[in-house]
Amino acid sequence: MKSGTGIADTRTVRDYIHTVARSVHADSIDWWDTDGIEAVLVLPLRLHYLPGRNAVLAWNRTFGWSLGVEGLGRRSVIVIDGLGVGRMPSPAVCAERAVELIDDYCRSTPALPGAPVAASTTADRCPRIGRGTAGSGRRDRVVRRP
Repeated sequence: MKSGTGIADTRTVRDYIHTVARSVHADSIDWWDTDGIEAVLVLPLRLHYLPGRNAVLAWNRTFGWSLGVEGLGRRSVIVIDGLGVGRMPSPAVCAERAVELIDDYCRSTPALPGAPVAASTTADRCPRIGRGTAGSGRRDRVVRRP
């Protein structure tokens, strides 16, 4: 059954989020109990100038996916840009667009001195989104936001 927003029921949404998490090799899934963001996939990589904060993909029923970074602690997310691929695109489309946005961000912001340079691959671009950690230690958390 569809909800008023045209999105599938809760079980289908949870299955979809889990499939996207596997596609991007997320370290964890944070289920937010708020009206805004509903799920946050914590990625196993960090972006330039944001040390100590993992990149994330945030999802809500209205706008779909956005690339962001963990805020201070696990109590917030700073959205950098929307993926612009709709509310529930295929997991492969999410992964590819996330890699494109991360590439764009890394090209537009110079690395800090001494920071390792990420190698680019064309055959499977998603290894930079944690292929080495795929499935190991992934966890679901329910996060209640103030």
